[in-house]
Amino acid sequence: MASKYMTAMMALYLTFNLVLLGFTSAQPTSAPVCPLNPTDAGICQNVLGLIPLNTRNVAPCCTVLARLDTPLAAVCACQAVRLNVNVLGINLNVNLTLRVTEILGLCGLPVQTGFLCL
Repeated sequence: MASKYMTAMMALYLTFNLVLLGFTSAQPTSAPVCPLNPTDAGICQNVLGLIPLNTRNVAPCCTVLARLDTPLAAVCACQAVRLNVNVLGINLNVNLTLRVTEILGLCGLPVQTGFLCL
């Protein structure tokens, strides 16, 4: 008699645990971080809103960004442009997302839909 009771209790216990484990959620993913050191990322800082972009003046930045996969390249370009705006203290009326998208386009790197450089 005890073994039937124990089997039923064990089945109930395991079922209860499986149900509760179904309610757990994974930890949210953290925002991507640029793996480049500041010197490498600094190469992209010269392509602010002060000069018109073309393939020639973006080439050094493209060389650095080409080593990264697309999402990280966008993050690094955004970080470099944002850092340059903050360091110089210049109040440029530049849409950073548009500027980074333009840089990535000139580098031949695709931009993910919904990308925002904040």
